[in-house]
Amino acid sequence: MKVLLIQPPFTIYHSESKKCHPPLGLAYLAGVLRFNYDVRILDALAEGYDFQEKISPGIIRYGMAFTEIRKRIADFSPDIVGVSCLFSAQVENSLLACRAAKEVSKSILTVSGGAHPSTVPQEMLADSNLDFIVLQEGETSFPALLQALEAKSDFSRIDGIAFKKNGKIIVNPKAAMEENLDTIPFPYWQALPIKKYFHINNPHGVALSNVPFLPVITSRGCPFSCIFCSVNNLWGRGYRKRSAENVLDELQYLIDSFGVREILFEDDNLTLDKQRAINIFAGMVERKFNLRWSVPNGIAVQTLDEPMLELMKKSGCHSISIAVESGDEYILHKVIGKPLELSQVKPIVEKARKIGLETTIFFVVGFPSETREQIKHTFTFSEKLGADNVNFFYATPLPGTALFEVCRKKGYLQGKIDYSRLKSDYPVFSTDTFTVTELASAVRKQKSKLYFLYALAHPVKSVRKIWRTIIIDPRNFIRFCLRFFKGISKT
Repeated sequence: MKVLLIQPPFTIYHSESKKCHPPLGLAYLAGVLRFNYDVRILDALAEGYDFQEKISPGIIRYGMAFTEIRKRIADFSPDIVGVSCLFSAQVENSLLACRAAKEVSKSILTVSGGAHPSTVPQEMLADSNLDFIVLQEGETSFPALLQALEAKSDFSRIDGIAFKKNGKIIVNPKAAMEENLDTIPFPYWQALPIKKYFHINNPHGVALSNVPFLPVITSRGCPFSCIFCSVNNLWGRGYRKRSAENVLDELQYLIDSFGVREILFEDDNLTLDKQRAINIFAGMVERKFNLRWSVPNGIAVQTLDEPMLELMKKSGCHSISIAVESGDEYILHKVIGKPLELSQVKPIVEKARKIGLETTIFFVVGFPSETREQIKHTFTFSEKLGADNVNFFYATPLPGTALFEVCRKKGYLQGKIDYSRLKSDYPVFSTDTFTVTELASAVRKQKSKLYFLYALAHPVKSVRKIWRTIIIDPRNFIRFCLRFFKGISKT
């Protein structure tokens, strides 16, 4: 049986910067499937990175054109096409990839997976071009489905899949997650155009320190339940982790096989188990990996202390991202539900910067009950930290989150949801307190203020950042300048 896994093109606002990140989930699936199937991965995003087309005013799609995707599908002639749908905003492109497969041959069976289809499987399967959904993690359910399809046997009781039968949509909820993550094979990067990612050199997160680079995930899930977070829709509730030895073996494999010099740890909670984290970082030092690494998704500040930061630095960490979320205690604890004390943040930022770690802070604003005064508290708190980078995101009501339900009840989301708008870089809904225009304006002004203050305090670093931005994406740099001066002019 021949299986083609596809990462479809991305649709973004014209003001967004393009990114190209190796598809870790598809590489994991290929790592499992390659022992029994002829499996290939088509990363339409990477292979068509330089191609973009205007979809509508202010909206572009970049990545391989669907005409070329159809040709690539036809050339391989797969029995199964699996399409990734990591984000709600990319639903349309995922379904278009499924349609492309059906246009090549109606006999091709299409499968989708990722956070969004796992959350709204009935809605996704209403599309005639999609046959199956693999819910949540797929390393067990997807091979079981393929085995049943190949044998033409009953698949109706397979755990963690959704499908159509006699005109009805059947959903088998995911009941069993893999507890021993060490048993899952390493991602099969050989199925991807690995050198393209190194050449493009523009993954998500902070600026890279070295290339070649690759992402690694050492744990799955999160024990917390922040109001806006959809991570549990993919990994389930709870926290599962790989052993330190298994992680170190993967790092050695990446060094030996691909010459990797930088790692992006994709965990949501890399240091939640402090002793395991210590074992990983100490092992990196003992094995003399000489890697550079960062945590683009953020790290829990409550798990950090001075010895941990120093060990992280010694093992090659060059940057940490901290998801503070809010500078207002009430919003942080009563609305978001994040178990973090604001008093912990500044000492960690100061210590990190003192030992040479670049610091990035994440905030989220625009919650349904948030007042202007509470947003101001977050802005003021952001100025006191002295971080190298501060990113403001907007409260985004992703399906399956508590925030989505709150927004529905309050009438902020009505009728059919336009998933393409569910991006944390842009406000989605107005409230009784502010409109989306007012909120965006307030954030733009604060960003401009922070850029200006940082440039005054660190002129050399600021010039380096600007130069890197120009090299990687000159068009995005021009857009940034326009937004910056627009913000200055309105202050």
